[in-house]
Amino acid sequence: MSHKPYTTLDDVQTIITEQIPEGINIEYKGSSVLIDRDNNSICKTVSALANSTGGTFIIGIETKNFVPVRVDDGTPGPSKRDWIYQIISGGTFPVVEAVEIRELQTTTGTIYVIEVPPSPQAPHQSNDRKYYKRRGSHSEVMEHYEIEDVRNRPKRALLPLRAELHTQNILAHLRLTNGHESDPITDLRCKIEANFPHERDSLTMLSDRGLRALLPSAELHFLLGSLIEILQTPEPVIAFKFSYTFHEKTVTQSVAFHIADLNKTLIVKSPIERGLEELGKKIDKATGQIERLHRVAETLTGMVDNTGLRISQRTLRALKDQPQLFDPQEFGPDGYVIVADISDDEAHALHRIFSYFDAEQAKEQYEHIAPEIRQRFEKHFKVGF
Repeated sequence: MSHKPYTTLDDVQTIITEQIPEGINIEYKGSSVLIDRDNNSICKTVSALANSTGGTFIIGIETKNFVPVRVDDGTPGPSKRDWIYQIISGGTFPVVEAVEIRELQTTTGTIYVIEVPPSPQAPHQSNDRKYYKRRGSHSEVMEHYEIEDVRNRPKRALLPLRAELHTQNILAHLRLTNGHESDPITDLRCKIEANFPHERDSLTMLSDRGLRALLPSAELHFLLGSLIEILQTPEPVIAFKFSYTFHEKTVTQSVAFHIADLNKTLIVKSPIERGLEELGKKIDKATGQIERLHRVAETLTGMVDNTGLRISQRTLRALKDQPQLFDPQEFGPDGYVIVADISDDEAHALHRIFSYFDAEQAKEQYEHIAPEIRQRFEKHFKVGF
């Protein structure tokens, strides 16, 4: 929904006529919030709009299920405009600035239209020391990661279009994203200037035709070419000049990428480098498997049965399905894992029982082991208590 100004009583009345519901950019409250001096509602809504994408807060509209029902009688008596400014100034931290408050007179009182722009000083606390954001028709408490994300807002433009240089393997892309949650970017046009040969076919639509609409949260990629080829040009630079419509206004935006900054970095990898990296991963995996097999072999060759005789691997295989019980004190945790097919944690817990406790304590500790683990263990090991 586009954010439109409400400058007259007739503008406000269209909200009722057109049944415009509360949303991410607009909220309504009855005049009772001023009559009852409900400072919390005012500060919560203003800070949430400032922390999000801005919008309009109208005091003087009754709602039902977030849909406007009627323009109420307004706030009687003297102007509350300065008082509202004082509430916002004293109840938002840091102060939400650039707020505009309009008074609209009815036959019985005053309606207040509060315009709140998106704030470069966000995030703002409300007077209850919480941070709020707009989600649909609600003002919700922000998560910690959302607070940190908004805190970075001064470092980037508050424009919906984000243009970034994206790399994947050895390919370079222009990535365009509409960062707005609900409104599209329309009639997007782009002029491109570069001092190196690039993939013109991919950028033809963007430079010649443009985009009719880039939907909210949408992301598009346009191939620039191979980084290895692009970096053959000393100090390659590509610049994009965008023009588009957003919230019924024409916006211009430009960005330049100095691709030489990627030279000799891990982002740029030749096919040979990628092949060697994959080979190294496979060698590391095979080495780990060989080490594990070696540990298993050492455990198996050290096995003894309950007579004290060492069991060979051939004999072990022959006795695999026989009721042959092993002495648990002759094994380490690795042996328990292999023979009883239990986890490392379970094996270490059992090893402590048979290694560090006397018979009475061991029996007590053993009873704390899960029954299914004890059953699996006793199928292969002799438990003498």
